Amino acid sequence: MGFHHSLLRFSGIVSFSLLIVACASKPEQEPDLPERVYYDKAQQALEENLPSTAIKHLKDLDSRYPFGELSIRAELDLIYAQIEAGETIAAHATAERFIKNHPKHESIDYAYYMRALSTYKGAESLLSRYVGLDPSERDSKELSKAFNELSEFTSRYPNSTYAPDAKARMYFLREMVSRHELQVAHYYLKRKAPLSALRRSQEVIQHYPSTRSVEEALAISVQSYNDLKQLDLAQTNLTVLKESFPNTSYIDDEGRFIPLSLPNDADPSFFYWITFGLFD
Repeated sequence: MGFHHSLLRFSGIVSFSLLIVACASKPEQEPDLPERVYYDKAQQALEENLPSTAIKHLKDLDSRYPFGELSIRAELDLIYAQIEAGETIAAHATAERFIKNHPKHESIDYAYYMRALSTYKGAESLLSRYVGLDPSERDSKELSKAFNELSEFTSRYPNSTYAPDAKARMYFLREMVSRHELQVAHYYLKRKAPLSALRRSQEVIQHYPSTRSVEEALAISVQSYNDLKQLDLAQTNLTVLKESFPNTSYIDDEGRFIPLSLPNDADPSFFYWITFGLFD
């Protein structure tokens, strides 16, 4: 009986001692600093091109002062810092949250713009892995998403300070997506699938009529209709090609269509690079 009693006492002492050690080894929580200190530290980090450090200070501010005087400004700065740090998915989520929580804020146009920019930068980051390669060869979903978000922004806030930049990026993306459609059309022509090639070329003509890709899209349409033995439609598209582009290289001196010669790399799995730095 005495043995068991001593063992229980010993076990209790050991357990209590371990608890004391655990509590002693637990680091003390950093005391809260004034809200302005976190914000100023974040601004300094941004000025020193240290966006990851700025993110930490902004998140500290948000966790300690979620309804503080600077909390909304900190949310907007967080979007910027996350984009600068390459955290485009997080930036998009932060922008979405701001739009949902502050739909009437005076800087809501900035939130919409930065949401679109995060998607644009995310596509840029993905494509930049293929130096010397062209993104018009790869899946254009992210490019299309960026275009749609920029379009929504410019529709909502046409007079925004950021609208000119957004429109420039939209022009660039429109060219990229239309080129992607042409590359896929070439891919289908090479694989003897003229109907699929025709659909891609018509997509460019109908939805991207102001791009530089239209001339080639018309030529692909002529080629596709010829391959499909629909000669009347081929002639109609040839006439449009001649009238729209009188100096086109797809027609010889006698006004006859020059059959397309397909490149060996006419495959959408190939990637070529185009510099996105035009808008940095």
